[in-house]
Amino acid sequence: MTSLADVVAVAPAASGPKVEFGSWTHAVQRSVLRFRFDCERPRAFAGIVSNRPLADVNFVDMESGRHAAYRDAATISPDEPDFYVMTLQLSGKLWLAQDGRVTVLEPGHFALYDSARPATIVSSDDYRSTCIRFPKRYLPAPPPGITATAFECEPGLPSTVWGMLLSLNRNVASLGPHGPRAVRTVMDLVTVMLHGTRTLPGRREVLLAHVREWIEEHLGDPDLGPAAVAAAHYISPRHLHNLFAGTGSTVSSWIRARRVEGCRRDLADPRLATVPVAAIAARWGFRGASHFGQVFKRATGRTPVEFRAESLADLR
Repeated sequence: MTSLADVVAVAPAASGPKVEFGSWTHAVQRSVLRFRFDCERPRAFAGIVSNRPLADVNFVDMESGRHAAYRDAATISPDEPDFYVMTLQLSGKLWLAQDGRVTVLEPGHFALYDSARPATIVSSDDYRSTCIRFPKRYLPAPPPGITATAFECEPGLPSTVWGMLLSLNRNVASLGPHGPRAVRTVMDLVTVMLHGTRTLPGRREVLLAHVREWIEEHLGDPDLGPAAVAAAHYISPRHLHNLFAGTGSTVSSWIRARRVEGCRRDLADPRLATVPVAAIAARWGFRGASHFGQVFKRATGRTPVEFRAESLADLR
């Protein structure tokens, strides 16, 4: 039975020299679709795009650093042909939003988006993927909820079909006159796969986990708040608040609770007994000792000084 490792092993690497952000975005627009792009560090950005067309299907291999791409009214033209783009994540992470859904792709996951409708795509650093762009006639009756939905390249039909797609991609130049027929045959299997593949459970939970992980890494930033968290994940503040709605906690209260917990650990650590309370508060993103003292006492029932004294006394 074909495994994910077998699939990744035949995935072609994007070929050619790495290029700067502007050249990379132009290559993506030529090979995939027109997008608006955003990049936090354009001067440090480097990427590769390889496009191997075969019949009316494009096999596009991409590598890049962190960036965002948007399809909206400014980039979607009614005169353009309509395509689906199916992307297989090979390394890094990808956030894909369309039709009111947001999904996170990790290596071994794949998803589909529609060129005719608005979409937001955000990649992490170390991003690598293979995208298959194909005309909509190959999927004339798409299953409901197919866009921005994560699927797993699991053993069975998904890994078998992706193995065929990646092998076609690798061997485009040597298929000769049999290439178009081979593409049509494999695209028939793609249709079967998309109608029968199980979605990954808990897409909302996956995104929430990524957001919480990011918050943990930035607790020391005093400007950390809902707006900063939403902007870092290219989602709206409203969408962020909806993510937390079923958790029993708001974004702000989650940040505050994690900061207090970090301070609790440090205050109870005998190795940090000589570090001033204000320095510990600042390390975890609190703007001042007075504010920290109020927040800490509300959460624990004791002042930071009282908590530290009791914790260290218990260790003697």
